[in-house]
Amino acid sequence: MGIFSKIANFVTGGSAEVAVEIDNATLKEPFRAKISASIHNDDLNMERVYLLIRCVEEKQEEFKAEENQSITDNERILRDMNEWDREVIYKKELNVADKMVLKSGSKYNWESTVDLAGAEFPSKKEDKHHILWQIQAGIDVPGNDPDSGWIEFDVK
Repeated sequence: MGIFSKIANFVTGGSAEVAVEIDNATLKEPFRAKISASIHNDDLNMERVYLLIRCVEEKQEEFKAEENQSITDNERILRDMNEWDREVIYKKELNVADKMVLKSGSKYNWESTVDLAGAEFPSKKEDKHHILWQIQAGIDVPGNDPDSGWIEFDVK
């Protein structure tokens, strides 16, 4: 691997492919998260494997012009559009594995128990109101952490 590939992986997190899966997530009982990683061209000196969990509330707000307000063409277009307000209403971080060297060309698997204690809302997708649960698995390494990206999952 050339020096430019090493720099690109350091900056972009492309040194590993990370995935996470969850089964039957519920607010009432802990559930399992399964993390897998495939290590690409170089060994990785990782500090830890982690999970990030968040719940995002989205509300759609309608744009309303005041009575007697002069409306330009651009404002008329905006008036017909609806905006989504987003707010993170729950977040949690879990350490899954501690410091180790991940060998190039190898695959690794970890499991963690996730407990959403303190969370109040199950997943919901109504016309103008959403409660979205998302999870991300990552490997803490120097540079940009390889991660799974945010993955939406259903919580009952």
